[in-house]
Amino acid sequence: MRAVIFAIIFLFLTSPFSLSSVISDIDKSDIELSTRFDGTSILVFGALSPEIDSTSLLVEVVGPSASVNIRKKVQIWGIWVNKKIAHFQDIPSFYQISISNPEHPILKEIEYKKLKSLFYDFLEINSTPEDGNAVEQYYDELTRLKKNLGKLSTFEEEVNIIDKKLFSYKVNLPKKIQPGLYKIKMTLIDQQGNELSKSEQSVKVSKVGVQEFLSYNSKNNPIFYGLFSVIIALFLGFSAAQLFRWLYR
Repeated sequence: MRAVIFAIIFLFLTSPFSLSSVISDIDKSDIELSTRFDGTSILVFGALSPEIDSTSLLVEVVGPSASVNIRKKVQIWGIWVNKKIAHFQDIPSFYQISISNPEHPILKEIEYKKLKSLFYDFLEINSTPEDGNAVEQYYDELTRLKKNLGKLSTFEEEVNIIDKKLFSYKVNLPKKIQPGLYKIKMTLIDQQGNELSKSEQSVKVSKVGVQEFLSYNSKNNPIFYGLFSVIIALFLGFSAAQLFRWLYR
């Protein structure tokens, strides 16, 4: 880890840097999801061009794609059921964005554009909204759900800049995350939000052990997975019955 940091500093000091440049690295590129996984963190670090007085650094973490349904309780034939009324197709399962300058003049505009391009543009409405504000309510509900699960964060943490040359940022991943490829994007922007330079790293999150076995067979061998689940349930039930019989005899 320390050797990598020194290598980046050396590259920064010896390379013919153009104005407004950014290079980056991360402390881990593979994460294993086991039954004991309880969340983890990724350290993002790198170097910036010396000409950074009027620029800011954006750090985005984009998780693998997933789909989310928005449901609403409706009454059908006198029975209340959860009906799917909206659908977000292929949106990031995890998204986090931070900036080095929380006082950036167009921070709200940047947030709106990012969320629109990643989430809001992928909304599919299953039924005609009863009022004009229904679409905004779907967006708000999606945002609320993801924030409650720790899978959406917008400018809640600040990117640390050291001596206007080096930066560091810690990405905290929650306990329940989807396996796949997580992209970490570093973008240097000016006061108008124009992109000046980019750098990107990737982290592979994969299931291992029992989780990998169950996940693979549930998708590729559904009959075996069903029989295996029944056998495990019967075994646990029989074991519990024998234990209670032994305790109370």
